[in-house]
Amino acid sequence: MTYTIELLNAVKSKYSLTTDYQVAKKIGVTSSRVSNWMRGRNAMDWEVAFKVADLLEMDDQNVVYGLLNDKYENPRLINTLRAGCHA
Repeated sequence: MTYTIELLNAVKSKYSLTTDYQVAKKIGVTSSRVSNWMRGRNAMDWEVAFKVADLLEMDDQNVVYGLLNDKYENPRLINTLRAGCHA
């Protein structure tokens, strides 16, 4: 299961939603986008991820780090982003 799916399921659970359509309405996207995310076809974009973070009362940084593996396949990029900037 991807982190994107975990976030969507958390929204469903917190707000007692039963369908992807309801989730889509709650987060302000089309039901086809939610369907694509639930099927693992692509990852949630950052603006929607931050809206979900607000709905779930989650720290933005946790959401960003959670979505890195969903959004990027390059392990070097992921490790660099996780390490942060130490300039």
